[in-house]
Amino acid sequence: MTTKRSDHAYPISYNKEVDSIIDGMTKREYFAIMIMQGLTVANLEFEDVYQKARLAVAEADALIDILSAE
Repeated sequence: MTTKRSDHAYPISYNKEVDSIIDGMTKREYFAIMIMQGLTVANLEFEDVYQKARLAVAEADALIDILSAE
């Protein structure tokens, strides 16, 4: 099974404010969030929070590249 950065982890969501169904979170966003949590609890030293976020996104992209190749 291949995966793409734009595939949805949660295909739809509901926005109560405008009473409409919207696209949900992508797999890339979901993976980056999970990786960011791991980096946060690992107590690693980063120059700033943006470095941690960039690393989480890069790791999520790497994971998706590997999953796409299988």
